[in-house]
Order: sequence, then C-alpha cells, then structure tokens
Amino acid sequence: MLVTGLNLRFIMGDMLDLPFDGRSDMVSSNTGLHWVSDHGRAFSGIARALRPGGRALLQMGGRGNAAPILELADEMLAEEPWTTFSSIRPSRYAFYGPDEEHELLEAAGLTPVRVELIGKDMAFDNPDGLAGWIRTTWHLYLDRLPEEVRPAFIAGLTARYVERSPSQDGRIHVLMVRLEVEAVKKVE
Repeated sequence: MLVTGLNLRFIMGDMLDLPFDGRSDMVSSNTGLHWVSDHGRAFSGIARALRPGGRALLQMGGRGNAAPILELADEMLAEEPWTTFSSIRPSRYAFYGPDEEHELLEAAGLTPVRVELIGKDMAFDNPDGLAGWIRTTWHLYLDRLPEEVRPAFIAGLTARYVERSPSQDGRIHVLMVRLEVEAVKKVE
C-alpha cells in the first residue's frame, strides 16, 4: 500500500525487507520492533534505506518490559487446563537492552546517538481495561490458544495479576520498559 502527499510517503511492508536503497532521510518505528526477533537484520535494512547521515528514530519494548505479567502468563500456560492447548511455547517478544542494541546498530553501519531504557507506568482504571490490553496486544500468547478459550485465559490472567499486584491508588499498574534508539547512518 502506498500513500503519498505533503512530501511524505508511507509504504506498508515487511520490516525485514525494506524496499529502499539509500533514499530516506529518516526511518522511524514506534512500538514495532519488539515484534521482530532479528534486530540485526532489521537494522541492516534500516541502514540500507538511509542516505549517509540519515537518522533512525526507534521506540520499542525493552528488556524487562511488562515482565511481571508476562511471567504470570507463562506460569498459567504451564498449568492445567492450559497445557492442553499450549503445547508449543509462545514466541518471545524481542525485548533487548542498550548494550545488545548498540552492538547490532554498529554492525549494521549505524552510529548510535542514544540507546536508552525508559520506565513507563501503564495504569488501568479497572480489570476490564487490563483485559482489553491483553486481548488486543498479546497475540504471541493468544494466537497459540484456540479462539474459544482465549476469553477464559484473558480473564484468568487478569484476575491473577490484579490479585498479585495490589495497588495503593485503586488503579492497576503494569511497569513497561521502552527502549528508545536514535542512530545515524555512517558517512563513508
């Protein structure tokens, strides 16, 4: 899909196969790269797409992102009745740390300017909000379960998290960790 206008161009495609060769001044990704396990390959594609001196501005889940609730989901999948449905462990989100990303950026021909983990508090007013977040973003877990049991898994995970994560302010908090990356393509 191609959308153009106001000197902007958006093309939908595979992050691991960017169809540009040195034509871009900037590449930006917001919460997309934690779905891609091979950041080295993604960074190489970004470097290929950029002109020398071009910038990459990337934000994604980082090491430790949503760790307590992900641990509870793994715990549930190891219990009955979920072991019946989830014999294949879910793929893992690609939550990297600054050191790993720094090396991968350099290897791809990008000079890291800033690679930083930033904590973020995601707060929900009630369990329905937490359940909605799980339902709409946890595909790596939910897609492995038959559609008819997903609501029960979501409800169970929501209840378990609320029970084990008491709140001081009446809201449900999930500690998120964002990894922000700013890099420049090396000038040869």
